[in-house]
Amino acid sequence: MAKQVIGLGSAANDNTGDTLRAGGDKVNDNFSEVYTALGNGTDLTITLANPGVNQVLRYNGSTFTPSDYSTLTSSLDLNGNTIISTSNGNIPIAPNGTGNVTIAAGGVTNTFNGTTGNVDFPTSIAYKNEYTAIGSAPSASSYTGYFFTVDGDDNPYVNINITAGGVGDTRAKILTEYSSLGQVGDVDTTTNAPTNGQLLKWNTSDGKWAPADDLAGAGSQNLWESIVADTGTATADSATDSLTIAGGTDIGTSITGDTVTINYTGTPVTSFAALTDTDLSGIVKGDSVYWNNTDWVVARSPVIWWNLNSVGGSDYTFSGPGFTGAVNDPTLYVYRGFTYIFDNSVQGGAHPFRIQSTQGLTGTPYTAGQSGSGSNILYWTVPLDAPAVLYYQCTLHSAMQGTINVAV
Repeated sequence: MAKQVIGLGSAANDNTGDTLRAGGDKVNDNFSEVYTALGNGTDLTITLANPGVNQVLRYNGSTFTPSDYSTLTSSLDLNGNTIISTSNGNIPIAPNGTGNVTIAAGGVTNTFNGTTGNVDFPTSIAYKNEYTAIGSAPSASSYTGYFFTVDGDDNPYVNINITAGGVGDTRAKILTEYSSLGQVGDVDTTTNAPTNGQLLKWNTSDGKWAPADDLAGAGSQNLWESIVADTGTATADSATDSLTIAGGTDIGTSITGDTVTINYTGTPVTSFAALTDTDLSGIVKGDSVYWNNTDWVVARSPVIWWNLNSVGGSDYTFSGPGFTGAVNDPTLYVYRGFTYIFDNSVQGGAHPFRIQSTQGLTGTPYTAGQSGSGSNILYWTVPLDAPAVLYYQCTLHSAMQGTINVAV
């Protein structure tokens, strides 16, 4: 009911106000409404003894008593209303001690751990961290590990501390499958846009990778740089340079797929006599051949090749079959029918070699079975009727001489 006011009249004792009974009735009605609203109709359920500053009346189940507003004794039901701070202040939610702050909805409880500070979202979290400009995002030094995007930028960012190069705290751009290579920090594809077939080369002047031609100076890498043959070389000087595989006399080449075939197209040599370094003129059954420093030639008997040199004008030195090293003026033993070659090509001009039947510079020359020259190479096939003893002599130096024993 509305509050009932006792009519007092216009002036004292003017008989225009409420009677005592009517006034008392209004008083009783007003008190009845107060006791009903703030009590059980008979007694008040509000205790106002010793209230504190900023306290509120809290119902304890039987009466309303002064109590701190920050301590809830039951669930807080906002009934669809909003908790709003005053003067742009914060709304702190802090557990007592190391307790956790939990937010439960839809059967899932999200926990803010009061001890570790970790936040546990057991399912997923959806949020939007997009800013109109990169400078509007939280600072990298204060929010390390913070991910965000910038309106109009296709790449996300993360606040991170980069030690390499002394970068420090920075907002680093994250590359995705939709990013381009030019967005890498040390790649520059803006100054010189790449053209077809180019590759990236390191530019030491600005410390970046930049588009450039390959080593051959064109848009693709040549597969060979240089080829060295027995005679001559070839070097690739462009990416389109070609290597030609050419045949020679009686040699043909062909390429099928990845295979190079080299064929001999001439007539194969099928005999020893047809070789270019053989001279088999007059060869008969039982002959052999030997190398005379120029060609393979016919020998009618076993051949022994001795090399001659000299020790000043005092001695010949012999080396070859039968000698251990170089021997000075040795006594020679030869067999009738064998061929002996005296190679005096090193010192022959200064020490001509001659076979004699008697000793000394004036000894009688013995020339049977010989060809060639004692000043160069002397060939001697020992006759079957050769004397048992012969001699060799330098025709210019008497001391350079020795004995030749002819075996039976």
